[in-house]
Amino acid sequence: MANIAVQRIKREFKEVLKSEEVRFITKIWHPNISSVTGAICLDILKDQWAAAMTLRTVLLSLQALLAAAEPDDPQDAVVANQYKQNPDMFKQTARLWSHVYAGAPVSSPEYTRKIDKLCAMGFDKNAVIVALSSKSWDVETATELLLSN
Repeated sequence: MANIAVQRIKREFKEVLKSEEVRFITKIWHPNISSVTGAICLDILKDQWAAAMTLRTVLLSLQALLAAAEPDDPQDAVVANQYKQNPDMFKQTARLWSHVYAGAPVSSPEYTRKIDKLCAMGFDKNAVIVALSSKSWDVETATELLLSN
């Protein structure tokens, strides 16, 4: 009887943390995280994954990735391009996404006005944020993108 319990505990422990289950459910603007699915581009979650990986190890790796993005190995090419081409815009966009999706304080009234302007035209707020973010906050090109979808 004890042997069955030990086998069950071992099986359940192995199933606790799987690499494909590690993702962001809160939207985040980061070159190594998909702005659509929350998938994370991190070696320990891909080819370096081991069943012995602990939650602590995964969280420490995520913390390091968030602090030091790797735009040359991106999960989201649009975000990585903005990160490399216009770092200030990237920071403002990331702050705005933090405000909208995670409740951080408002950081850019200008970006908020652009969102409100397109939402007033009847577009979905999430679609507007994605369009503006991916089109360098240019209202005209973001509107064209929204109309083409």
